[in-house]
Amino acid sequence: MRLGLSADTYRWIAYPWMRADRPAFRATSHYAPHILSVDPPNPEADLPDWLLDRVRAHGLSALTMDLGLLKNQDRASAFGARCANAGVQLLGSVSVDLVAGPDRWGHAASEGSTAHFDQERASTLQSGWIGDCESSIAATAIGLAAAAGAPIIGLVHGQPDRPNRYSPRPKLADQLKRIEANVRALLPLAADTGVTLALEPHMDYRCAELVPVVEVIASPHLRLVLDVASPLAVTEDPLDAARLAAPYVVATHLRDVRVQALTEIATGALFHTPIGEGHVRVDQILDILHDRSADPDGMIHCLKIVTRPEHDVEAWLTASLATVRAYASRKSSRDAA
Repeated sequence: MRLGLSADTYRWIAYPWMRADRPAFRATSHYAPHILSVDPPNPEADLPDWLLDRVRAHGLSALTMDLGLLKNQDRASAFGARCANAGVQLLGSVSVDLVAGPDRWGHAASEGSTAHFDQERASTLQSGWIGDCESSIAATAIGLAAAAGAPIIGLVHGQPDRPNRYSPRPKLADQLKRIEANVRALLPLAADTGVTLALEPHMDYRCAELVPVVEVIASPHLRLVLDVASPLAVTEDPLDAARLAAPYVVATHLRDVRVQALTEIATGALFHTPIGEGHVRVDQILDILHDRSADPDGMIHCLKIVTRPEHDVEAWLTASLATVRAYASRKSSRDAA
């Protein structure tokens, strides 16, 4: 099983716009960390290199991160070479409004584009990507992926200010038609650069809604990234989602949540936990993906361990890795028997 790390795991101690040791953090409603068993990156250090060090420290073989952190193609190429030398596969992602209408979507060609990632504009609710149109943002990210040698780039739609399956306008059917049209426009560039685009249901759409988009486009350059816990946010059973998505999944984000049906304010809630301590059957999902995928050995599983900032993320990641590795070891033993 190929295991990797999602950069989002370290959001509270690594991302400049979310770091708990920054003055702006005091204006949030979060508590500061009680214990940190890993030193945060020096503010002047190169964040991708710090993340690569964490991948190597945990004996992992992949890193998935927002390609905006690479800044430009020269830096992307240099970082991609360092990943290759370390035996680490780099995967990319970009936040882009896939439901944008033609006026906002624009054209996919990136020549002359001013699209870029501005960490000063990034926040917990904003991606930091800025561009004259959405397709230029996506095209810029595809170029960074190609320069860095990242074979897969996840297209992440979900943001609070964008339409999703629960928005009254546009209607859901029209949203899915826009997603199909916009993704189609990116495929020639993806094919030219050898990059595979991957839709990621990101607490915005169900796998049951995005899988048909992948099927109707029917391109080898369009696949899926499956976050195993995201279906819960759109009232979809994670096991059903995995069964539907499995033939098209090229990478996963592994995490866990506890579902509490009733709280003190008489509503349900989801609480993040280390893998194995919540209600997401990660082991069963991995079995489904292995059995139904066309290339189970090529699939990359990146741990995306989400904590509140007061928790020690390194402890959660270590415990989660132990659980996933124990499962992989048991499965290998069963398969060999």
